[in-house]
Amino acid sequence: MPQVSVIIATYNRAHCLETAIESVLRQTFRDFDVLIIDDGSTDDTATLVQQYLQPSHPLHRRIHYFYQYHQGKSVALNNALSRTNSEWLAFLDSDDEWVPDKLERQFLALQRFADCGACFTDYTCINNPKMDTTGFRFYGRHFDKRFGRLPATADAILHAPFVSIVTLVCRTELVDKVGAFDPHLRFTEDYDFLFRLALQGDFCFVNAPLAIVDRNVPAERHTGTSAIWDDIEFRLKCEQYRLEKWLGLGDRLSVDVRRTINRKLRAVHSSWANEHLQRGSYDRAISSIITASSYQATPNLAAKWLLTRIFPTMMKTLACRRGGFKTEYF
Repeated sequence: MPQVSVIIATYNRAHCLETAIESVLRQTFRDFDVLIIDDGSTDDTATLVQQYLQPSHPLHRRIHYFYQYHQGKSVALNNALSRTNSEWLAFLDSDDEWVPDKLERQFLALQRFADCGACFTDYTCINNPKMDTTGFRFYGRHFDKRFGRLPATADAILHAPFVSIVTLVCRTELVDKVGAFDPHLRFTEDYDFLFRLALQGDFCFVNAPLAIVDRNVPAERHTGTSAIWDDIEFRLKCEQYRLEKWLGLGDRLSVDVRRTINRKLRAVHSSWANEHLQRGSYDRAISSIITASSYQATPNLAAKWLLTRIFPTMMKTLACRRGGFKTEYF
């Protein structure tokens, strides 16, 4: 039984999948296997993977390939989770890659922080001039130590999603406790997964960019069921569903975490109001403002409600200028 299973879910990314696979095979930590879940690709993905499955390939016994009908990334990841029996899990998107000592350095960190069930690292962002930096720096996170523990991890990543799942190593038993990926989410399903994991206890980290993450514009990067990422309604629905789901976790949430979720739900419904205003649906806009206020009443929302009732066409113009919900870096 391998110590860690590396899960790669992919869909129509034959042009970059080989780089991802090779970055795993070059790891200095050698006790692993790789589970590749093909979510119904129609390109040359199957042909590409076959070269690794041939008996002539020195690592063919470590690589497992499974094809499923196109059902989305969450279903593909859950398919892999159902097939692994390793103690640890790691995840890699098929358009990203790892540096050779990633796993080795993470297991060193996990040895130091033995009570942590998960470990993450920094990562280098590429293909996006707005994110020409590392993930930690982009989200304003600074750590002084080479290895460390992130206290109140759930609260920290709720304020800024600086933990990338492509850097995560976590105990399989921890995933068994929190449940797998949510198939209802076609956007930020990994963020949902990470948050639920973090509610179980603190993560440790390696303060070094040990993964290379493609942050190309979403229209170029997203495929399959998340290809409509640029549709604001799609993003708002996913965000609202995820936050409402988190709010329903009840006693597992601290007072601060619950307050932050309420604030984010207020922002989502205020954004819904902007969408309705842009379309001239003034009654729906007012309803969304009222819903936003039920999560967090603010003077700005009160003013927005009043102005929408008195000067709806002016508010429509303002909403069109300001745009909708901003999640451009997910």
